Amino acid sequence: MLPTRKIDEQISLLFSVPFVFSEHLTKREDNQLRDKYDHNAFSYTGQPTAEEIRKALDYQKARGDNFLKLDGYAPLDDSFGMEPDVTWTMVLPKDASIDGWKINPDVVVQAPDWEELEQHELKYYGPLYGESFTVRNNRRLREKLTYHGAYWGGKLVGSCYTYSADGYTCMDSLVVDSGHRHRCVATTLIQAIVKDARSQGRVVFLHADADDTPKEMYARMGFQMVDRQYEYLCTDFSTLKLD
Repeated sequence: MLPTRKIDEQISLLFSVPFVFSEHLTKREDNQLRDKYDHNAFSYTGQPTAEEIRKALDYQKARGDNFLKLDGYAPLDDSFGMEPDVTWTMVLPKDASIDGWKINPDVVVQAPDWEELEQHELKYYGPLYGESFTVRNNRRLREKLTYHGAYWGGKLVGSCYTYSADGYTCMDSLVVDSGHRHRCVATTLIQAIVKDARSQGRVVFLHADADDTPKEMYARMGFQMVDRQYEYLCTDFSTLKLD
């Protein structure tokens, strides 16, 4: 198993309990945050059959969940009408220089104030996922993960979280205030995380949406794509094609 996959699995185990569901499917469940897709997904190996998808659908309905999510490390031959997405795993090699990164000397990286962090995430995630979910998700994540805040003029303008184990640090959920973007807030925050990780002998990696531009910024910084994760999501069961 790739080291980054091993760390991702450890993060998943912080929040969900896995069990073998069928020949090609393993279910992950987090009953404390029922409406979080990533914590209540089916991991697949090989190509699930239509009967396995029907069984998974019935299981979700019985739980009262109105979504079906599958993820794996190879594309499905048949997505059964589910919406596909691809995420890149990008690693910063231990010998990659970070001295040339553009940083903002006015940005201070420190542990964020929880109330400020909640308001920061509500501003960006609230309109997408709802205020209740955004707050519950943030509080659930910070129980097990380490959050980092970028402050400018005493204001929280950027944040992300990390998880470290087995010589690696995974960085995720990076968001910068829209009024402070293109001012090197993100690179300043990432550089501080890399410096801290390297001081403890760890290698930093992150996840980037294959369809979004941040992956290009990460590539310019020296991050290299080492793995892909494929995700299939259905929030309207009538769109599934199982016949």
